Amino acid sequence: MVKKLFIFLFFTSLLFANLEDKIRNYLSVEQYAKQENLIKILFKNADEFYRKSDGNVDSLKVIKVLKDNGLFKMFYSRPISLHIEFITDKNPLIFIKVISESLDAIGYNYFLTSEAKKSEGRFSWSINLRTEHLVNPILFEKELEKRGCEVLDISKEKENYWVYKINSDNAKLDARVIDVDTTVKLKKPIEDYLIRSGGASAIKIRTSFSDHWFPKVLFLDSGLHLISQKDIDERTYVLKLKIPTNTRYIKIGDLYTLENIKHGLSIYMSSGN
Repeated sequence: MVKKLFIFLFFTSLLFANLEDKIRNYLSVEQYAKQENLIKILFKNADEFYRKSDGNVDSLKVIKVLKDNGLFKMFYSRPISLHIEFITDKNPLIFIKVISESLDAIGYNYFLTSEAKKSEGRFSWSINLRTEHLVNPILFEKELEKRGCEVLDISKEKENYWVYKINSDNAKLDARVIDVDTTVKLKKPIEDYLIRSGGASAIKIRTSFSDHWFPKVLFLDSGLHLISQKDIDERTYVLKLKIPTNTRYIKIGDLYTLENIKHGLSIYMSSGN
């Protein structure tokens, strides 16, 4: 009985040791020392903060508890230069697009790429942004989930330098879904339209007679690789195209300016030819 109790206490102490390292990573030395008793109470059930899928500390659960108790610093007294590195082992093209969409959805629509590199099956994309508050990890994760991604780990490498490791195996873009054999009127675009192919075999695109559309249509696979492209350098009112095999996304714009389709487009996705 005593031996079993010793083993239980030993493993419990190991669990909290690993969890403690993660908590310390998010807090300053002074903050941790000042709040150590509260932290031990908040995280007394250490096993609840480990993911069953891989046995690692669940960064988001830790951050949420710290944030809910006022221990996770989100705001700065002045604008700072925030550096964030995103890491995955999957397709770089769709990964960058998913990260950009997710950041834009929570209000970060202006940032600069500082580095993008791929080596030994790992892709890393780093950005810099000027901000007065940290990117909210909880809101960011929710946007990533909508796009089929999952945060595996969050770490603070140094002050104002954060690293996100992300599972993007099932990454998908926040593209418009149009039911087959249905016509949908799309509003004036602020960027090229992005549509899910949805298994359709053909697409018919119609513009307003008051617009001057010069079509640019791209057919992309699930990794955003170009399958084929249709450019027409003459004013077009109606365009019908077959959708190539393996198309996941259809990107529609104008060769010159989106002002040429300021009244939007009507899209019909067909199940026949």
